[in-house]
Amino acid sequence: MSEKPCALCGHFKMKEFPEHAKVGIGRCEGGARRVDVIKPFVPWNRPACERYARPANLDDRKAWAEKRAQAEQNKNAVQPKTKG
Repeated sequence: MSEKPCALCGHFKMKEFPEHAKVGIGRCEGGARRVDVIKPFVPWNRPACERYARPANLDDRKAWAEKRAQAEQNKNAVQPKTKG
């Protein structure tokens, strides 16, 4: 991940919204790119906007984001065909 994803921003919240978190989105609590959209739900891996705020638990978030990215990469890997 070369760019900072929204998951590494202090404005991004997922724990409070478990149904949304299950599908990989969280709520932006202040870093919206468009001022007419208040607290939008966005994908965790969207590039963070210019209002990025460093969270207190950055290391934990980095570990979570890397684990999530690896899981998505494995899920999207091409499965070999089986005979039979």
